[in-house]
Amino acid sequence: MSLAVVTRIPSLAEAQIAAGALRSGGIQAVVFDTAFGGMEAPVIEGLGGYRLMAPEEEVVEARASLKALRSSAGLALDDYESPWETSRAGRSRWQSKGMRVVAALFLGAPFLAWLAFRLLR
Repeated sequence: MSLAVVTRIPSLAEAQIAAGALRSGGIQAVVFDTAFGGMEAPVIEGLGGYRLMAPEEEVVEARASLKALRSSAGLALDDYESPWETSRAGRSRWQSKGMRVVAALFLGAPFLAWLAFRLLR
């Protein structure tokens, strides 16, 4: 039994819920990258999220089940819009800004220390 990617979901909780919904429908779904995502959540989100995997012969059915679940009352979105994509879009802007600040601090601190040492000598 070889597995294939059904979809990627940025939040571990949402990925577990989707896998549970598929399992309740008889599809053997598994969430991959949970251990790595627990330690490196920004990296997992940057890679597109946690992989929701199912046996290759059940992938089409799994995608159809998730689409039907999203189109049910309370989760209705346009066909081209995924509920997971909208939740990830707002967070990535703030994460990239925060990463720039962290990089500037780590990369700028040695230069500032060197400059202060040179000026105080």
